[in-house]
Amino acid sequence: MNCNHSNRSTFTALSCGIALGLAGISTAAPLITVPWNGHVGAVSFTFDDALETQVLNLKPLLDAMPDVHVTFFLTAFQDRLKDNAAGFAALANAGHEMGNHTISHWHLTDETDEELEEDVVKFADTIEATMAKYGADVKVVSFATPFCENGDHVKTIIDKRHMLNRDCTYDGARTFWDEEPDWMSMPAKIWSRSGATVNEMLNALDTAAYIGKFDNSIPLEHPITGGSWLIVLQHDVSERMIDNYAINPDDIKTLFERAVKNGLWVAPIGTVGAYQRAHFIFDKALMTKTDDGYKVTWKVPHEYMPKSVPLRVALDTSRVDSKAVIMQDGKVLTPESDGHYIIEFMSKSLTIKTSKEIGLPPKIKRNAKDYTKFTIFDLKGKKLGDANGFKVPESYPKGVYFIRAEAKGLTPLTKKISR
Repeated sequence: MNCNHSNRSTFTALSCGIALGLAGISTAAPLITVPWNGHVGAVSFTFDDALETQVLNLKPLLDAMPDVHVTFFLTAFQDRLKDNAAGFAALANAGHEMGNHTISHWHLTDETDEELEEDVVKFADTIEATMAKYGADVKVVSFATPFCENGDHVKTIIDKRHMLNRDCTYDGARTFWDEEPDWMSMPAKIWSRSGATVNEMLNALDTAAYIGKFDNSIPLEHPITGGSWLIVLQHDVSERMIDNYAINPDDIKTLFERAVKNGLWVAPIGTVGAYQRAHFIFDKALMTKTDDGYKVTWKVPHEYMPKSVPLRVALDTSRVDSKAVIMQDGKVLTPESDGHYIIEFMSKSLTIKTSKEIGLPPKIKRNAKDYTKFTIFDLKGKKLGDANGFKVPESYPKGVYFIRAEAKGLTPLTKKISR
């Protein structure tokens, strides 16, 4: 019997409890992760290429905006890491993320395994060592593909040393809370060079915060029913608009301000990614009865997660009284002002003490068979036709598609499918 508890059905909980027998009854814990750390949605601003303008023009803006933290993807191309290391170390010490954008900034799909090992795996260690030299304690967990060129083999190499990878995709890309993405190919809305104007980016920030009406949105975006995670890709931050490559400092400030105003969680890609990735594990965690309460345990999904992954969690008071005591690492956790608890996911366990037995969870599970209509879209959101489940018909050319599932009374579900 599989007691990993892939769903929260009463039958599974009871069956696993009987199977575990003398080890104690196990069932799903009465704790669940609060989406997007308590915000309506999230946005991660990412800046590629380790450019000097990012240090000179962004740091003053970021220093004045404590609610905004971003990601810088560093490269050694043209000695940029060496020349700008001190500035990026200062940004790291201010709470911003340093990610890996390769030594060479070359085409990864053209490289040999030896070249990929140097460019992708070993360079992550180089970034950490360089930042340490300038006084910043950095753990590299995120990657960004140069030119957004990726493939199955490249993903395998990236996954050896990074928790997630950012690519690019069509401008309507969003990541939704309960739909686990391809962590080695995260979608991003691209800077103005791709044709995304500042106004379009502002609209995207509104969409992520679920502000506005979406009746006239492209078909793929129409199912938006709540907040989501938007990843934004930028490069040069300056007033020099060469080939639309740069974004003006005033414009990026406008984007930051809109994100904060909208109530979005403005955090690095590694921070939001780790939070969401942890949610898929923690929300299925099992608890076991002990002499004085319950112990909840779980596993870390990837070796290269951040050192700390604080999760905001809610206690299910329909199953346990609100006076239950939650302990972790030998300390009693105190509820936040909103009643939620902050637990450390990387500790991999916690205990719950309560005066009464914890009830079993209700059955909640969403399966493909629950949906009655499946529609295929291309990467630009153009409707192509109907599908039979989450499977692209063999008559379609090989490539990447989106399939949207719908049924009356259920939230639409969209998945990216390769053929």
